[in-house]
Amino acid sequence: MRSIIKLNSDEQKPSCSVCIYSRPMAGLKELSCKKKGVVAPDYYCKKFLLDIMAKTAKRRHSIDKSLFQDEDFSID
Repeated sequence: MRSIIKLNSDEQKPSCSVCIYSRPMAGLKELSCKKKGVVAPDYYCKKFLLDIMAKTAKRRHSIDKSLFQDEDFSID
């Protein structure tokens, strides 16, 4: 299963930590890659494919509702 989602420059950078071929190793920071063996989490190669479930989403900004009043939303 290949991902069709591309990473934008403002989003998370490509790295083995979000690749479908890498898996965390118990007790270590390094990852086990099916293609390259043991790799660093910030490393990525030409076989990189984004794991959609590992991608971190940006938090939405909450609106301060105290700044608005009922008159702001009336048409009268």
